Amino acid sequence: MFNKTLASIMDQIIARAVEQNPHASELLKAFGPIIIRQRHLSSSVNLTKLDYSSIDKDKLKNGVPVSHQFNLFSPEDSLKEITLSIAEAVKEGFSKLTEDIDRILGFIKEDKIQPITFFTAAAVKENKGTGEWSERLKISPSNTSFLMNLVSRVILERRAKDITAKLGEFDWEKGYCPICGSFPSIALIEEEGGKRFLHCSSCGHDWYFTRVVCPYCENEAASGMDYFYIENKTQESAFVCDKCKKYLITIYRAGKLFARDMDVSSISLIHLDMLMQDKGYTPMTSCSWNNFS
Repeated sequence: MFNKTLASIMDQIIARAVEQNPHASELLKAFGPIIIRQRHLSSSVNLTKLDYSSIDKDKLKNGVPVSHQFNLFSPEDSLKEITLSIAEAVKEGFSKLTEDIDRILGFIKEDKIQPITFFTAAAVKENKGTGEWSERLKISPSNTSFLMNLVSRVILERRAKDITAKLGEFDWEKGYCPICGSFPSIALIEEEGGKRFLHCSSCGHDWYFTRVVCPYCENEAASGMDYFYIENKTQESAFVCDKCKKYLITIYRAGKLFARDMDVSSISLIHLDMLMQDKGYTPMTSCSWNNFS
């Protein structure tokens, strides 16, 4: 059953983002159904139980993320159910992709392709998942990747929640995600204490990271790092590092009156992505909404 309370909260978050950032309204409305469906599935879907007790905290301390210690995807996961559900949300938000998505759905429903094959270690490493599916289905590789990355988020978000609940506090001092190893898509700086938290768009995990170091290249030279602001927009900026030429969209939390979804916040600040890429910087991670190449 669809979580109506969650959907209502997400609708409010997206509506507020559209009101505050009308320039991003079309993109927010397109991704809205997808994000709502992802949040619902990640909290309700049944996944295979993994033995999280085997996670090595010493390896974590040395910068080895969980995803490099064992596979977070299992053939027994409800990948078919998740893929079919996410695909319907994609068609709702991106109607131009309907033909390609329907071809994928047809093959999955007839068990001619298995979603798990997209996430095997060999396929990911060699990018075979995208190539083989696209060749068989005669559709764009980018559309295949788009859909399956959205499916991946559901699995990894659920895994991230379960892993952090199991591990509790653990040492992590890297700028990439301790769960899946991806670099952050956006950062949040707390009003009280000024702590910076990084957000992973691949699995939804948030973690603390010092403000005096570049998350991407670990540059510590203050003269090589800065924040780019738009006039009269003091609550949003882009952290930039001139050593690695990367940027990171950053928001400042002034109180906790409203609920926030970090992916919605990231999409709503797409104008900052455009500005920073025009200036020659590249994002720390490529998302479905910030890749303009």
